[in-house]
Amino acid sequence: MKRLGWLGWLVALIAIATVLSGAVQVVCPAFVLGIIGSEAGAAARHFFGIVGMFMMLFGGLALHGVFAHSAPALLWSGLQKVGAVAAVVLGIRHGVFSVIALGVAGFDLISAALILLYWKRVARGAD
Repeated sequence: MKRLGWLGWLVALIAIATVLSGAVQVVCPAFVLGIIGSEAGAAARHFFGIVGMFMMLFGGLALHGVFAHSAPALLWSGLQKVGAVAAVVLGIRHGVFSVIALGVAGFDLISAALILLYWKRVARGAD
C-alpha cells in the first residue's frame, strides 16, 4: 500500500467533510438553506437534499480515489467541486443565496484546487 503523504490525507479530510456535510444537507436541508440565506420551501428543500446526496456520493468517490490511488476518481471529484463553485456563485448572482454562501464557494474552490493537485500527483505516479 502506498503512503498518502500530507496532501493525500488533506484530500481524505476534504472528502470526509464533503460526505458529512452532504449527509446533513440530505437530513436537514432547511437548516442548511437557512445558513446560506435561502428560502426553504418544499421544492428548495427537496432539490437541496438531492444536491446533498450527490455531495455524499462524490465525497465517497474522492475518498475512494485517495485510498485506491485512482486518478479518474480524483479527477471527477475535483471537477465536481469546480461545478459546485460555479453553482453557488450563480446562485448568489441570481439572488438564490446570500453572500454568506461565498464561504461555501471558497471552501469548494480550495478543495477543488487541492483535489486536482493530488489527482495530478496520482496520475503521474508521484503519490
